[in-house]
Parts: sequence; C-alpha cells; structure tokens
Amino acid sequence: MEQNLKFQPKLVTKTVSVINPPPRGSVSTTLKGTELAPNATGQAKLKMGDVEVTVEVQANGLSTPGSFGTQFETYVAWAITPAGKTFKLGAMEAKGNRFELNTKSAVRSFAIVVTAEPYQQVTRPADTIVLEVPAGGQTVAANCAFLKGGYAPAGYVFPPIDTGVGYPPQILQMYNARRIATLAGAEGTENFHMGDELFNSVVFSAQRQKKFTAVILSQASTATQYFETARVEALQHLMQ
Repeated sequence: MEQNLKFQPKLVTKTVSVINPPPRGSVSTTLKGTELAPNATGQAKLKMGDVEVTVEVQANGLSTPGSFGTQFETYVAWAITPAGKTFKLGAMEAKGNRFELNTKSAVRSFAIVVTAEPYQQVTRPADTIVLEVPAGGQTVAANCAFLKGGYAPAGYVFPPIDTGVGYPPQILQMYNARRIATLAGAEGTENFHMGDELFNSVVFSAQRQKKFTAVILSQASTATQYFETARVEALQHLMQ
C-alpha cells in the first residue's frame, strides 16, 4: 500500500495550567493523563532554591512512545511560562514500568507538560501531550503553540528501527532523526551532511569498539541535533 509522503506541519495552540509556587520551600502537583493517555498518572515536585528550581517528574501508566505513532521514541518534559514560552526540562528516563526526570530550571513559575517526541533534541513540543497539570487550584491558564505533523505525514508508518537489542536511546533517536529528516527532503542541506558524517562515524566506531562509549553517545546526540535542524529547514516553507 502506498503511503502518504506529504508533510503538513502546523502550529496548534493549546491551553496549559501554570503552577505559581511559593518563593521558598517545596510544592507538589499531580499530573493528569490527557485524552491520548487516559490511564497515565504522574507527579511533579518543585523545590525552590535561591537561583534555581529543582524539578522531579514521575509518570506511571504510560505505554511506549511508539504507541502514539512510529515516529516517536521518547517522552520529553517541558516547562511553559505564563507568556507561553517553552523550555525543555529533558527526556524522561524509563525506570521499570515508569518514567522519571530529575533536573533544574532557572524559570520559577511554569506549566509542566509531557509529550511524546521522536528524539530529545526537538526544537519545540509536539502536540502529542500525554500528561499535564490539571486546571484549578492555584494554577493560571496560559496559551502555548505545539507542533502538529512535524515528524511524519498523516498516517505514515515507519518500519521498526533494526539496530539490534539493547541499543541506547541516543543511538535509536539518531537513526530516527536521520530517517525523519530524509523523509522531509532535507538530504541536500549542509546540516544533514554534517549529521550524516557524524552518523557514519558513530556506526563505524561502535562496530569497531563493540560498545557505546561516552564519546560515541555524545556524537550520536550531536548528529541528531544536526538532523533536527535540517528537518526544520526543509519544512520551514510549509509552516508559513
């Protein structure tokens, strides 16, 4: 069966709930599963420091990211300010049957959403929101733009990434970023070329050393960043 190859990326505005924590101390909030993931639950804990906020996010009841589309490989937590500006908190790490993230934020008042993403290096959050802060209580509503259809044409199905068992997330996401950028028509760009050089270096080094060293994983993450930049460039004309 022929697949649709036409990307239709667009920005969609969604309302999120911003937590307004006290200047000192700690605050916890539940995270509620959206209609995409009604069985998911979670919690976010903010510990207010003098300069930074320590953020702990836990999620339960989430299936694999790929259940929301074959283009998705990870979950990413985002902080969204009252003005709708997004800051990436980081990728959620699988710990048994739950996902966790411990990080720090310079922003002090923000909404938290968790989205399914193709790789950690995405530029803006996708509209595949799986967890969010519920409205009500001390929260304030804010509007934010999310990316819809940016990583695959509607209904497109990628084949499984055939890289073997036990590959680290950085490697899987690099492969994923390359095939998404390729499908988006980014192969002729300088950023794709830079990513491809690193991609080939990662594959060669991993085969030669029979393991994934910290240097190899760092190169894989940089390659993914190049592929993401190339994808954005290739699809920019469709976003007008």
